[in-house]
Amino acid sequence: MITVEKSRSWQGVAIAAALAAAAAGAYWAFAPSNDGGAANGASNAGNGMWPGMGNSASVVSTGAPDLNPPVLADGRPSDLTEADWHSLEAALKRQPNAKAEATRIVSYLRYQKAFETWQNLDEQRDARKRRQMAEALMSELPERMKSGEFTLVEATLMGVVLVADMEPDEAKRTQRAEAWQAKVGSMVANPEDEAQMAALNRETEFKRRRASAFGDWQLKTDPAERSPAKLSQAMEDVQRMYNSGASN
Repeated sequence: MITVEKSRSWQGVAIAAALAAAAAGAYWAFAPSNDGGAANGASNAGNGMWPGMGNSASVVSTGAPDLNPPVLADGRPSDLTEADWHSLEAALKRQPNAKAEATRIVSYLRYQKAFETWQNLDEQRDARKRRQMAEALMSELPERMKSGEFTLVEATLMGVVLVADMEPDEAKRTQRAEAWQAKVGSMVANPEDEAQMAALNRETEFKRRRASAFGDWQLKTDPAERSPAKLSQAMEDVQRMYNSGASN
């Protein structure tokens, strides 16, 4: 399986989620032996990224993250520069549904950054904002799970830790956590099929590798390293690694 370097912030999420799940009696049957949980949900791209993306993952006046900014006439998300969008499209031009994949990559990184922003808000001073952001993040999580952006365990843990902010009442929080566990479980035909789960997890990490390649490329400051050709090479490397079945 392709692996991704884990960000510290999302390791914190995994720990917090596991604790919350245990308190709710829910860390449960889905815990696998070789899955790092929500800590796998981000790569280096999640830390301090999006130079030139304006207010990416910003918190608007309602306290909710801007997870769905307007899309411009050319299909470019409005929070991404034209140059970066064209570079990303060019890097994926040999892939099926290149434009859709480019949009997914930008959206995934935006969601990841918003999750990190939510996590870093002060639990006391920013309680209201945290709750609003948690609601917004949670509302998108099912579709992101269905699209293969998170593994079963990751989505379960992420949902539990978001519920902890959304529901102050302990009994209701436990109910919502258990309901989320059941919902996530229903999204996979047979979660006990190890071969199936391994294949799904491999696809998830392939998608994550692509997103990480773009995020890492955006962080480059040397123009020679931040060229469209370098991004295309990075994407080809990810595809080659996936095709070979290599894990790192």
